[in-house]
Amino acid sequence: MSVRIGRLPWVGRLLQALGVNSVPAVGFLGQGWSIGTTLALYWVETVLVIALVATRIVVHRRLTRKAGHWNVPLETRVTVARRTSIRHGQTTFLAGFLGIMVPFTAGHGLFLGLLIFLVLPEFGGPAAGVALADLETGALAVAMFLVMGLLFDLIGLRDRPFRWIERVAERAQGRMFVTHLTIIFGMLAMSVWEAPAALFAVFVGLKTLVDLGSLVPERVEPLEPPRWLRWLDRFGPGRAGLTFSAHYRQSVEEVGRRHEANERVVEVGPAGPAPRADSTRE
Repeated sequence: MSVRIGRLPWVGRLLQALGVNSVPAVGFLGQGWSIGTTLALYWVETVLVIALVATRIVVHRRLTRKAGHWNVPLETRVTVARRTSIRHGQTTFLAGFLGIMVPFTAGHGLFLGLLIFLVLPEFGGPAAGVALADLETGALAVAMFLVMGLLFDLIGLRDRPFRWIERVAERAQGRMFVTHLTIIFGMLAMSVWEAPAALFAVFVGLKTLVDLGSLVPERVEPLEPPRWLRWLDRFGPGRAGLTFSAHYRQSVEEVGRRHEANERVVEVGPAGPAPRADSTRE
């Protein structure tokens, strides 16, 4: 029974991925939604993903107190009179996640708005715009599947390592970048075939593959590089005095040490762990 319960989160993410991607497909192909409505729905989905991933991060941080939630390096550069000061400090994992996702999603929304209201009408006329009723229906359906995935992930969250929540955030960021790429390639497809459906086909295909690919378990990197890369050792040591294999081994070990440090449980006060003193250099 415990094994079956342990598999529930993975099953939930699979159902979520299939369900979320089926909503725009069914709406566009079966219900006659416009291409503008479908693209707007993808942006709404991104906003919902940000909110729900942030919820996972907050709950995981409170339940586990893993050091990785506060062990995120932050570098600030200030240039005054042609002299650049670099201040090194730390921020939280949540702040780092939102600091990447929110600005990019806002820029994505601006670009998508220009695409929907200026470009698409040139190809499909006013009917290619956004139908608010269809958008509301799609947003509710997507939200239902995303919340379902959240509920599955909350099962056993207290026992999940920091690396798990780190991968959840990485998948969300990867999905965002893929969305940007699909817009670019979708625009090329639409210009070649002169059909908004070509843009939608690229969107659904790439995004579904990425969402399903994110369910594959993380592979443990071996200490030695693949054989087909070891021939680079023939070039001898690099500037750091290390061969390619030695540099590869050092990188893997550094990642392992970072993951191990992030899994430590820390004592947290009302304001969080005591921050490390900043260092400044010019």
